Amino acid sequence: MRRPSSLTVLASAFLLMAAACDGLRLPALPARAAKVDTMPAVPAPKGRRAAKRSVKAEPALEAQRFDQIRRGLRRLVVAQETFYAENGVYTEDLARIGFQPDGETDLRFLWVLRGGWAASGTHPGVPGKDCVIYVGREHAAPTTLREVRSGREGVPVCDATPVVRPPSGPPAAPGHTGPAPLAPAPPDTSSALDKVEPSVQMRVDLRNLIRSQETYLGLQGVYSRRHEPFALQYLWHRGVTITILSANEAAWSARATHVSRPGRSCVIWFGPVRQRPATEARKLVPDRAGTPVCDG
Repeated sequence: MRRPSSLTVLASAFLLMAAACDGLRLPALPARAAKVDTMPAVPAPKGRRAAKRSVKAEPALEAQRFDQIRRGLRRLVVAQETFYAENGVYTEDLARIGFQPDGETDLRFLWVLRGGWAASGTHPGVPGKDCVIYVGREHAAPTTLREVRSGREGVPVCDATPVVRPPSGPPAAPGHTGPAPLAPAPPDTSSALDKVEPSVQMRVDLRNLIRSQETYLGLQGVYSRRHEPFALQYLWHRGVTITILSANEAAWSARATHVSRPGRSCVIWFGPVRQRPATEARKLVPDRAGTPVCDG
């Protein structure tokens, strides 16, 4: 009987070892992709930063809207004073005074009286808040919707939160990592009455003098020869000086001057005065009682 060759023996041994290794092979692990698919999604940090920036911009946008309301209220003061100087009354008809609100702002009058008025300004982008302004001393000052704030005559006051601004000092030293200090924005305290034309201011004050004299006549039986008794009733425009030229129990006349208009004046008379007054520069004389005229 022939013995198997050495090659045959080696081949048989190799096959037996391969079969043994197949039996010892470990089971396959689950695919990694399956684990990744089951994990909850995490928002990217970039998206969170973008959302934070939009929140920070909101106060600045609100401040812009309040500034728009303030500008409209100041323009309203100028328009109303001009109308009063010509007609002796205020009006709530915006078309008559040629007034149009700015942008999306809306204005409404809180009251309109013979000697004054008040108005509220709003914007749809700042619901529940407003700005208010008033002229005259016949009524208590109006207040804002949310913060119940009130201001001086002719000064807009709002429910706005002051916007902080960086100081105007030198830049921070190199290597400084702390936050830059912030300073609050200065409050807006300018009066819209100061923006009215001087000739309009003088005519308005002379028309207010008519009412003051009528009140004084009712109490004293004679017109006043001095304007000091009217200080509690009216505050003249800044820069205006009122001089009563003549007064008795039946008539009076007066002149108004402005510090910015030297050599020019406005005059008025009421009742059977002995001599009607004339302006300084152009010598203009009012044709009608209670209607002031000015040099311009």
